[in-house]
Amino acid sequence: MHLVDLVKQHRILGFCLCAAVTVGCSDDHAISGNSGGGGAAGSGSGGAAAGAAADAGTTSDATLPIDPDLRAPKFVKAWGKQGTLPGQFIEPSSVELDAEGNVYVAGHEDRLQKFTFDGKLLNIFGKSGVGDLEFNHPHGLAMDRAAGLLYAGDQNNGRVQVLTTDGKFVRMWTDPQFKHIHDVGIDPLSGDIFVGDFELHVMQKFTSTGVPLLEFGGAGSADGQFAGAWGISTDSAGRVYVGDAGNKRVQVFNSDGSYLAQWQGFVKPTGVFVDAKDRVYVCDSLADQIAIYSTQGQRLGTWDLASIVGSPCEPEDIVITADSMHIYVGDVLSHRVIYLARDAT
Repeated sequence: MHLVDLVKQHRILGFCLCAAVTVGCSDDHAISGNSGGGGAAGSGSGGAAAGAAADAGTTSDATLPIDPDLRAPKFVKAWGKQGTLPGQFIEPSSVELDAEGNVYVAGHEDRLQKFTFDGKLLNIFGKSGVGDLEFNHPHGLAMDRAAGLLYAGDQNNGRVQVLTTDGKFVRMWTDPQFKHIHDVGIDPLSGDIFVGDFELHVMQKFTSTGVPLLEFGGAGSADGQFAGAWGISTDSAGRVYVGDAGNKRVQVFNSDGSYLAQWQGFVKPTGVFVDAKDRVYVCDSLADQIAIYSTQGQRLGTWDLASIVGSPCEPEDIVITADSMHIYVGDVLSHRVIYLARDAT
């Protein structure tokens, strides 16, 4: 996923963040639920331990200045519920944004749905099947905002489909290494496409038209290997961040696939998103948290979604507008999209 220029009238003004103090975080997590405060950086990352909380639902490193963007955002609303009717979802596992701030959602309903920034349904793309603009469990979205093209992983059809923002089919490609696509990312410097496969534990890089360029990874727990490659995002320098769910870590690579670092201490890292300031957001889905890192691996803060939203969540993907004001989270536990916003002041 990439960055988006938000239309200014979408801003929500005049709310304030709840303030509270929470002490410390643990790097030890239990698989069973909400525990600890996100991962400490692992080998090669120079991560910092957690300190005092900056806001309700937020923990952060006490040695770092408090960035207002890192404080817990306000819960605005959630939309959707379990089902296949328009506006409903079955495990909305992927969320994206276009240049106008519209929200795209993929789940198990074999379709893509497009919403306004505040959740009004605009369009539905696709249906079950194997033809053009048909899906069998779409999983992983990436938007080329300059070109107005949406790349969608069509998981059980073993292919990537490319659509316009109004739902017109453009092209598709398949590959023998597409067994269980879990996410798609875009190299901001070249426009090339990264595709991660959960079952084969590999990452592949293609041109935007599907010409294969390189492959890296493989099954295992060594540096550069995966136990279920999940979310993918890239920063402004082209570095690639991958949620390595089974190994409970995020791994960092150069755009040529060479290994750089890893950050450990998660329960189940799934969706990854890098914002306009190169801050890395990681959905730690079974911990019900969003962990925030610098590109050097310093943990900057953690959002406790249950505290923010007021009910249990399982965040699987996240996308944030370029001005950092609007945040969208795919919650597969309650089959909904969570809309959060930061104070504009």
